[in-house]
Amino acid sequence: MEKRIIDEKKKKEVQGFTTKVILAVTAVIAVYVVYALITKNLNIVVFEVLLGIFVVSYVVLNDIVEPKRLGMFENMTIGQRSGFMKILALDVIGIGALLYWIVGMGSENNTSGSIFPLLIYILTVQFKRKLRPEFEGIEESLENGKEEPVEEALAMEEKNDD
Repeated sequence: MEKRIIDEKKKKEVQGFTTKVILAVTAVIAVYVVYALITKNLNIVVFEVLLGIFVVSYVVLNDIVEPKRLGMFENMTIGQRSGFMKILALDVIGIGALLYWIVGMGSENNTSGSIFPLLIYILTVQFKRKLRPEFEGIEESLENGKEEPVEEALAMEEKNDD
């Protein structure tokens, strides 16, 4: 299996689009907060919905739209598909935990202010970072600092075991 070669110009264009969308959503949230501070009328449900839109759009853009636009879903191997499915599962868990935490912020019953859902989200992000090379079809080589295709790295390990 050969390492995917992604055009740097296309990658910057796609990442630029993601950044613009996220900045636009962030600007909407900031405008709403400024409006709420000026009028002293913050509707917590609207604020929670805006934060939820931010979280979901960020994850969807980074983990689905960007790879799709970069052609990473084309000619996927079974290992790459498996890595992507693991990333999606972690996305669902992480987004669910973060949305639960956001909704709990405004709840009057949330007296403990638990950050446990936030910790779950942080852990899923860390696991996703470790799974990204599996999805991309590369494995980081710690010895020499270069990227190697997963299958080549496994073949080299098998040769070393013999």
